[in-house]
Amino acid sequence: MIKIGFIGCGNISYRHLNHLKEIKDVKIVSAIEPDEENFKKFQESYGDKIKKYENEEEMIEKEKLDGVVICSPHTFHFNQIKIALENGCDVLVEKPAVVSYKESIEIRKIMEKTGKKIVVAYQRHYMPVFNEAKNIIKEKFGKVIFLSGFLSQYWLELFRTKDGKRAWRLLPEYSGKGQLTDSGSHFVASIFFLTGLTPEKVASFLDFRGERVDINSAFIVKFKEEAIGNFGILGYDPFWRENLLIWDEYNNLISVSLSEESYVHFKGEKERKKIEGIEIEVKNPSDDFVKCIKGERNPHTDWGIIEKVCLLSDMVYKSFFEERIVKNGEI
Repeated sequence: MIKIGFIGCGNISYRHLNHLKEIKDVKIVSAIEPDEENFKKFQESYGDKIKKYENEEEMIEKEKLDGVVICSPHTFHFNQIKIALENGCDVLVEKPAVVSYKESIEIRKIMEKTGKKIVVAYQRHYMPVFNEAKNIIKEKFGKVIFLSGFLSQYWLELFRTKDGKRAWRLLPEYSGKGQLTDSGSHFVASIFFLTGLTPEKVASFLDFRGERVDINSAFIVKFKEEAIGNFGILGYDPFWRENLLIWDEYNNLISVSLSEESYVHFKGEKERKKIEGIEIEVKNPSDDFVKCIKGERNPHTDWGIIEKVCLLSDMVYKSFFEERIVKNGEI
């Protein structure tokens, strides 16, 4: 029996809870959650008794956990991941995994020392459309030369809710940063998941809209592999939409989207082709997590992608605050 403990029982935790409930030989035995009402709802949803703790090390030691699911505010992730790894647990963590490039490098060192694994909950990376798009770029595209895209979401108003329970995302002491590293992290990770590129230079503008964290961002990136791209992450939209377009050296284009039809358009073909998607071995982050605990596979999203997400994000912020182009080696 695989024994799992949760750190954080807020809204996002239920996605992982519901997936884990469907996996054979997995038992959720404990959780850390400061809000008693949240804990009770979580336990009721699970349908069995869960022991409540206040300390991560105590929970891991007493329950002899195999894995920990981290759904806490972003700035707590680093220490909680560190404790879990150093106490012999594999980790499933919500995005962003950590809030700085420095933290991502430190976590890599701990992973290498302990031999434990981290699955980051980038749901897009398990979706058929994204995996077929990745294969098309790898097998049918030449060198990527240009990228353009955006993610926009009804984000600012969503987290201005009066009950205050989700307002921590607008407080940097809990969120670390704003929309770029919150929902925007999904989009940024997709760039690296699909292409394998590495950011080299960045120029950016941010708009805080009177808040303490960034709401809208626009940035231009020069990649080490010589591709260039322009991107936007917005906390304003009537709903939610995103799209990433990628061009190669042979005039081929691929458009990957969750809000519209994804397609590929090859040079010489009159019509673009819809990307239908391909199924992969693991269906979601929780499935990936359990298979990693069993030693059956490595995480579908390599930690190197998380490092690039953190690197690019740090470069975007540094460029804005210092009002200049920032190079990779400066972070």
